[in-house]
This record gives sequence, C-alpha cells and structure tokens, in this order.
Amino acid sequence: MVPVPAEAAPNRSMPPAVGRRRQASGLVRAPEPIALMVGQLSQGGSERQLYSFLEHRDPARWSPVLYVSGALGFWEGPVRALGIPIVLLGGNPAVKMARFRAACRERNPACFFSWSSYTNPYGLALAGIGVRRIGSFRNAGFADLPQRFRGLWSRASLAGLSVAVCNSRETRETLLASTSASQRVVYVPNGVEAPSTRQSAAWRREWRARLGVGESEILVVGVGRLAPQKNFARFLDVIALVGARAPVRAVIAGEDMGCRPALEARAARLGDTVTFVGRVPDARELICAADVFLLTSDHEGMPNVLLEAMSAGVPCVTTRVNAVGDMVRHGETGLVAGHDTGALADHVARLVGDGALRRRIGASARVAVLRGHDPAGVAVRLWNLCEPPPSGQA
Repeated sequence: MVPVPAEAAPNRSMPPAVGRRRQASGLVRAPEPIALMVGQLSQGGSERQLYSFLEHRDPARWSPVLYVSGALGFWEGPVRALGIPIVLLGGNPAVKMARFRAACRERNPACFFSWSSYTNPYGLALAGIGVRRIGSFRNAGFADLPQRFRGLWSRASLAGLSVAVCNSRETRETLLASTSASQRVVYVPNGVEAPSTRQSAAWRREWRARLGVGESEILVVGVGRLAPQKNFARFLDVIALVGARAPVRAVIAGEDMGCRPALEARAARLGDTVTFVGRVPDARELICAADVFLLTSDHEGMPNVLLEAMSAGVPCVTTRVNAVGDMVRHGETGLVAGHDTGALADHVARLVGDGALRRRIGASARVAVLRGHDPAGVAVRLWNLCEPPPSGQA
C-alpha cells in the first residue's frame, strides 16, 4: 500500500496565517522556489515526516525541488505524485556540492531546508548567495553523523545554517551549547496521522488473521530497521523473559540492514515465539494488531513508530531515549524504562497481565497524540520557518 492520498487537495494545507496575510495585502505573486535536501528516500520515519511536510505545503506560496544526496527509494513515488520534482545528485561529495550550488544559483531559491544532520553541510555550498538556510537534527544530538571525524562533521552540520530544527528538546539543549549567538535552534515535534477507530479495528483483524494470532492471544510488536541502533537483540531478550511468565507472541517488522541472521539465530537459542516479517508496505497497519508495542532502541530522535502506536491506542513500553520524555508520561501514556532488559520485561509483563491497564494507557496515549502531534499543525510550524524574518536577513 503506497500512502498517497487518492485525491489532491492542496488548498486545505495552506498555512492559515500565510493565507490571511496574502488575502489582506491583495498581493498575488508567483510561488517562491525552495531547495529541500535529504540523504535518501527509503522507507523510514524521517522520510515519512518529509512526505507529510511536503503534502501540507501551500503550492501558491512555495515551489519546492527535492535534492537527494544518496539514494532514491520507497518514498520517491509518493513525493513525485505530489507534483514535486526530485533531483538525484551524483558524483563524489565535492562534485555534489558544486552541482547543488550551481542549481541553486540558477533557480535562486528563497530558502534551503535540509532534512537531516548529514545533509546540513550543503548549507555551506550556498555561502554568499543570500539564501536562508534551515537544517534538521532528527536523531539524538549528532548521532546520525559518521563516527570518524565526528567533531568536524558536527561543526560542519551547524556552520552553514541560519536555523536548526530539532524534534526533541534534549537535542535542542545539546545544540544550544554548540551554536553561535546568531543561530536559532527551535523544537518542532513530529506529527502523525491517527487512524480512525474503525480503521484500526480493520487493520487489527487483517494482520492477526495473516499472522495466525487469536483474539485472546497477546501480541507484542516491534518495528524498525534491523540495525544496531534499534537493538532488537534486547527486544528478543525481553520477550524471552516475559514468555517465561505468561504466553506471548511477538513480531518484528523492518528492513534488514545486516542484522537479521544473527537475530534469528538468537531467537532460536532463546526459544522465542518471534516472527520476522521483513519490510511491510505500511507499518501502521501491523502496529494496530498489537496488544503491546515495544521499542528497545539505544538512541532515537522522536521515534515515529512510537507515535504511530500511541495514535492507534496501543500501549507502549520503551527505553528512555531522547524525545521519549517529550512524548510519554510514564504510567499514564506509556511505560518507560532505561536500557535494562529486566525492567523492560517487567513493564511488558505488567501490560500482558492487565487488560484494563492496556486499555487505559492506550486511550490516554491516543488523546495525547491527537492533541500535540497533528501533522498539519506541525507542517505549518516548519513552513513558517521558511518565511524571511522581519529584518529580511537570511
């Protein structure tokens, strides 16, 4: 299933404040070009956030072009379906920088918006052009940047920016200690489109039937790239501890980044009843089948999958990673532990054995997400950053 709206409705996404200013002034002007940059368009939470940002643009105000520095992938089709051109930059890093600068000199964008910390240095390529430059940090601090020469990468990821956007308050505090007085650092959370209760129920029935999970069985779900950061080995250890106390089924979904063989071998040794389903077209559907969602990552920015589970009313157990403190109130909208396997297992076992607690936490989580993570509202905040400041300076 490709998550592209069946019909385009661009006018509904016009930022209200911008629309009112345009109407009041009586001015009609051509949409301004904007240069967006992302590393890749694979099936990930950050890329989903990018799609939502583009989907909620005001096409009468902005004319974006998306530059990709790495590789195309799952989200290429949905983005192109929005009518947004995509340019894949080829060559070594120096050649990509030169090509990007030449393209921006020709198109003269009003704003550059980098969607990841490792594409933020492209802001340096625009020095002297007078373009407003916005960068993003969508993981824990500088965790996305290469280990080798990380100090240099960290400085480069900030040096060419006018504004840095973080999706966690913890990362914002980290950046404030590294930025110059002339740079703004702002916190904007992720947004998520919550499924209706009817849609959630339909997806739950469909996936549980596909997995052969009965309605009375407890299903724990984990979703994410099978990469070291997500630490699904910890997920398997938690399920083994919980399974020793009560019957439980578990599913892991996500693209293999080289870890799946070792994880499957570990599951076999532990005797886990864990099913690996690989990459799925839309993880939100599988998440709705869960009785408990379990996140065992070592570090994250604002994990999209956690928001998606909360928005569907699925109670979550999670490690205390970065923006989790912005999202989850322990005991009210989820259960939070450190990286200790035993503590995580205790939380999962508590939910497994208490249906009323699952329902209460799931309902509270859904309300919290509906209030604080509306995707249209989040997109408006991000698009407003592209507007020039009152001084007219980039």
